[in-house]
Amino acid sequence: MALDPEELDPEELVTLTDHGMMKLRLAVLRAMMMLPKQRKLATIVRDGDPAILNFDEIKKLAVQWNKPLVPID
Repeated sequence: MALDPEELDPEELVTLTDHGMMKLRLAVLRAMMMLPKQRKLATIVRDGDPAILNFDEIKKLAVQWNKPLVPID
């Protein structure tokens, strides 16, 4: 299944491996703040499909969610 950031709920409770349970948006933020070696091993486990998000998918979410919701002039 292709990852579609717009279909994922940033408020969904997930588990960031070795960091515990938290909301998806916070898990993505924490994974992006890890040191490079740790970041490559970052995994988010969730109940939905896909059940496991690896770092490449986490990075895609971070980029998508970092965009402004409305144009800034």
